[in-house]
Amino acid sequence: MTTLATTKSTDLHTGDDPGYARALIALVAWFFLTIWLGLSGALGATGKPPIGLGAAIGIPLLVFALDARLGGPLSRAFARIGLATLTALQTFRVGGAFFLIAWSQGTLPGAFALPAGIGDIAVGIAAPIVATAVAARRRGYLTLALIFNLAGIVDLVLAVSEGVTHSHSALGVFAGSVTTDQLGHYPFSLIPTFFVPLALILHGFSLRAIARVRREGAGA
Repeated sequence: MTTLATTKSTDLHTGDDPGYARALIALVAWFFLTIWLGLSGALGATGKPPIGLGAAIGIPLLVFALDARLGGPLSRAFARIGLATLTALQTFRVGGAFFLIAWSQGTLPGAFALPAGIGDIAVGIAAPIVATAVAARRRGYLTLALIFNLAGIVDLVLAVSEGVTHSHSALGVFAGSVTTDQLGHYPFSLIPTFFVPLALILHGFSLRAIARVRREGAGA
């Protein structure tokens, strides 16, 4: 009963914490910063290591990790969002269909677009199904949520790896006539610099929520 009450409250009362507003402002500012990075050409140059793109992905993750460790406003806000909601938010990953469309138009290589697009679509379709199981506290829902989040993380890591190795960067060992260089320019750049880190952050807080519910269940 304690676990049920705690999880439901985190799903329903995110708006009464001032940290929630600050987290929303930070997300909006981050979004517009990624637009600027994509337009400015700061995400990397042909033939060079993708340092700019790597920093654009890694720095937000580092900021959230440090904030979580220090108990800052960002982590407090996300910690108040329940596991079912965190899971349902991954539904935006159905946008992976964009990769398939770009591949069909010859803009992205199939070796990248097909696994990345299909993987994201699968995660996006599974998200509301898993979220429903979590909300209903169905048998084995925590294990299901854990598998879902780990699979989602693996999908993102593989997509980023494929994107880098199919680019014209120094690491583009599989680059062909069609590359992933478009992902370094707006609007394509929003995917690796905003949506990929955001999805990883959601997965991270989901894993924390799973661990928290298990601890509370053990304590009860």
